[in-house]
Amino acid sequence: MRFLPAALLLLALLPAGDSQKQTAEFERDAGLPPSGFTRTDEYGLVQSMDEDDWRSAPLFLGKVRVDPAYPNPVSTGVVTVPVSVLEFGGVGGGLVLRAKDNSGRLMILDEVLDASSPGAYVFQFSAVLLARTGLVRLFVLDRRGELVSYGDLKIE
Repeated sequence: MRFLPAALLLLALLPAGDSQKQTAEFERDAGLPPSGFTRTDEYGLVQSMDEDDWRSAPLFLGKVRVDPAYPNPVSTGVVTVPVSVLEFGGVGGGLVLRAKDNSGRLMILDEVLDASSPGAYVFQFSAVLLARTGLVRLFVLDRRGELVSYGDLKIE
């Protein structure tokens, strides 16, 4: 009987450990160089899927869905990244779309100032802002800096 409290404490900590491990793996994957991309047309229809792109972080599973950027690939013009918030309080405050500039610093591409209510939101930015060609990793973060999702954009 005296081991019961310790066993219960251990059971309570196991799911948190798994969640932290999943979050760490997700963030590690996001930090890797871009590889592959989800090909979309100018209307957002997926033509081929990269399974690594636009997954939700473990903390946001079932709360936020990020759809693939479109068009992808792109040369010039506006890129759209649709986001759906699926529950009240799923996101604390707003969302930010970022990418690394040529010197490796994160730059803001677009913001949704308040995404605390369920609904559809849209990021839009000019591909020219990225000032380069090739694969570029885009990051969706909440206002606290928590990674929500990421995906790769091919600029031609």
